[in-house]
Amino acid sequence: MSLVQLDVVYGQLEGTEGRFSRDPSGYLSIEAEIFQKYGLKVSWAHVQGTEERYRRLENGTAQISLVVGRASLQHFLDSGATRVLGCAMNSCPYYLVASPAIRRLGDLKGKTVACREGPARNVPFEQTFRRHADLRLDKDVILDLSGSDQEAFNLLINGEMDAALLPRPYGFIAEEKGFTRINEWPDVVDDPLPITIETTAKLLAEKGKDFSVFLAAHREGIRYLKTHRTETIRMLGKRFGHSPSLASKTCDDYLVCMDERLTVDFKQLEKLLSQVAPNTPGGARQVASEWIVPGALRD
Repeated sequence: MSLVQLDVVYGQLEGTEGRFSRDPSGYLSIEAEIFQKYGLKVSWAHVQGTEERYRRLENGTAQISLVVGRASLQHFLDSGATRVLGCAMNSCPYYLVASPAIRRLGDLKGKTVACREGPARNVPFEQTFRRHADLRLDKDVILDLSGSDQEAFNLLINGEMDAALLPRPYGFIAEEKGFTRINEWPDVVDDPLPITIETTAKLLAEKGKDFSVFLAAHREGIRYLKTHRTETIRMLGKRFGHSPSLASKTCDDYLVCMDERLTVDFKQLEKLLSQVAPNTPGGARQVASEWIVPGALRD
């Protein structure tokens, strides 16, 4: 039986020294012949740069792209050309990571915390600091809004901030460098839809049936990743240079957030739209009806 070729492209998180793919499951799926079982021959390739991955979709050298939700939503709003097949991770709350001398939330009194501006929108920081540490925002603790997660990470690492709210992979690297995770901090800062699975409207019309098969195989692949810890840790070390401790944290605190249902949670879409383009006509329902393929949305 001849196999259907699908080329999947993904990016690595900038500023993490090439150590983090948002979704590394494809490597194990290829190795375990999961895609082959479904009649697919899948390539899983790193292509850095969101625009370059869009270019490859447009010229047909790739058929599927894994994209962070804020970028994929903005691209759709600008172009209308893309379609979301599903979502491999709907939510992955940020960690609060601090300089080594800070061990608990109360130690942030008189300190400054960095957070990227987008995820900080609509977060009840005042109530959270008061409830969990009796700290008053802008008096006892200062929140500094940065332009990117990488900027917040660099401010922490370079000693310009006492703490930072970071996506988990950045937090893991900071911990590897001796910084401390503050476990008292609740899950109130998030980056909704961190892994969207995208194609173009043109490719969807041409290959819709193949994409449905891919999604079925990818569901199995994510389940395999999450239930084969030894193989996953080995793959993370081989492909991305993870130390055993970093690979363990990635498995236990990041990859567990992957959702093999591969559907978009409407509430997370609403959150994302409120961060990216809150005044979009028709709101999240209208965006969903145009952007997300039928059957890929859940309420």
